[in-house]
Amino acid sequence: MYRAWADRRHMQVQEYAAPGGKGRPTLHVTGFGAFRTLAGEAGLHVLEDPTPEQSAQRTVSRVSVASGPDQDMPEGGEYAAAAKRLAALPGTATIVRRYRDGPSPLARDAAGGWRSGRLDTVLGGDFDLMSAVARKQPAE
Repeated sequence: MYRAWADRRHMQVQEYAAPGGKGRPTLHVTGFGAFRTLAGEAGLHVLEDPTPEQSAQRTVSRVSVASGPDQDMPEGGEYAAAAKRLAALPGTATIVRRYRDGPSPLARDAAGGWRSGRLDTVLGGDFDLMSAVARKQPAE
């Protein structure tokens, strides 16, 4: 989702893999407005499994966002430098967005207060556009 978002907005993305393949990769996204947009993504993202035989099965991802370093990261030590910056952030258990696939797909954004049945659009990187549309619609 974030790679697609960055690509569509002509951002630069570098992925730093964890040493030895253990741990989660870190994305370093740079470009005009990248931090401002991605800061709202920090928190928990929950994918709900709609299959009846798997009652309430969920996959949870924690997204952390830090502003970029003031200087270039050390060659070969990018992952360690990024991990150190991210570890210094306060942890949050706030749910940012819930996703449900299946016969009735749905993305519900708690922070922005919007819902969309266009899950493919949200996961395709247009989550920020959904938020902008929700802000422009008059309250009912």
